[in-house]
Amino acid sequence: MIKNKESLIKGRFSSERKDLLEALESAFSRVDSYLCVRRFLERKENILEIGGKRFNLKEVDNIYLLSFGKAAVRMAKAVLDTVEVAEGIVVSNGDFTGFPGNIKYFAGGHPIPNENSVSAGEAVLNLARKTKDSDLTIVLISGGGSALLEKPLVPLKDLQEVTRLLMKSGADIFELNTVRKHLSEIKGGKLLLHLKGSVVSLIISDVIGDSLDTIASGPTYFDNSTFSEALSVLQKYNLLDEAPKNVIEVFKKGEKGEIPETLKEDSFIEKRCDNILVATNFDACRAAAAKLSEKGYSVFYLGSAIQGESREIAKAVCGIAGEIRRGRIDIKPPVAILFGGETTVTVKGNGIGGRNEEFVLATLPFVSRLNGVVCSIGTDGIDGMSDAAGAIADSDTKKLAESAGLDWREYLKNNDSHTFFNRIGSLVYTGKTETNVADIVIFISSNEH
Repeated sequence: MIKNKESLIKGRFSSERKDLLEALESAFSRVDSYLCVRRFLERKENILEIGGKRFNLKEVDNIYLLSFGKAAVRMAKAVLDTVEVAEGIVVSNGDFTGFPGNIKYFAGGHPIPNENSVSAGEAVLNLARKTKDSDLTIVLISGGGSALLEKPLVPLKDLQEVTRLLMKSGADIFELNTVRKHLSEIKGGKLLLHLKGSVVSLIISDVIGDSLDTIASGPTYFDNSTFSEALSVLQKYNLLDEAPKNVIEVFKKGEKGEIPETLKEDSFIEKRCDNILVATNFDACRAAAAKLSEKGYSVFYLGSAIQGESREIAKAVCGIAGEIRRGRIDIKPPVAILFGGETTVTVKGNGIGGRNEEFVLATLPFVSRLNGVVCSIGTDGIDGMSDAAGAIADSDTKKLAESAGLDWREYLKNNDSHTFFNRIGSLVYTGKTETNVADIVIFISSNEH
């Protein structure tokens, strides 16, 4: 899964690097999008069981498939290998061919929606409107769906601009999706308003806490946020003057009740829809922990809900590693600190990078004194706007960079972590993994060397 693994296993810490990278590969295997869906599907003759819910296929006129997100292709294949689908739409990032003629594929934009995202949104809504009470629709949802699938209430250029502004300001996924849900005809449970019959959503979570209303902006789940809260997000980041006027106008009309709110809980209860989580960050971390334990490490698991400014979280984790090394935390060495979540980066420079690469860059002055190895990766294989999944460093990386004339401080200041690690051969490449359960960080602290 890690394409350049062999080149990353080097130096004094080659053994620890190997253990760390193999633990990450175990995590990737556990959240493989095809296998995760297949675990929840079982067909015996005319009985289809989805996550424990049984359907008699003799009583179902048509099975429709809607799949969107970074894991959409392999999730869709799992369904198509199990049941016959009358018609379907798959939306993901990147080009793909290979689906049968009754399955339409769209390559949407990510992290900024594009015209294909809108075309996909229109196609999904048109298919949803065809459904009848006797039909079954299987919806496959994964991270990235918010951008890849869209039918906006404002011109696309305005949606793109407000998305860029929020991402650059360091807005977290909950804030970003609160805004996106109130600019969409699909998000915030609105897709359900167009679907008839039975609906089952199988979901791979890429968000903190696995909130069903936040993953891909919750197209088949109820939403508690409001137009007023969406407006407050823009106000929090001082974007009321910068945001497109059409966006502000939609939010203000929504506050007055002139535009319908997102789907609320009382209306959701009336809909026949089951939302089932099939893979989460916790699943991935648990697999990584098992591999590390197998290799003799004491695993110090910090949970799957870590969030905050990337460089600040890096300092905190290194602080924990330091306390462990000083014997102030009762855990037997060698130790592997492990956690999942999703940090944010407030962009002030004009460099290339992502939250995972910036995290590792921010650890350099600390890890150089801690006798260890640290790696942070995005499980989708893409870190920010870069082509790497993340980066890896050890106690010798800072010295190596300095000998090459690289000042880590300047690269951190310019948010240019990708360039920094590219120059010293420390980027981790997986390619698109076709799954997405947020980020994983592993810090191995060794008593040796």
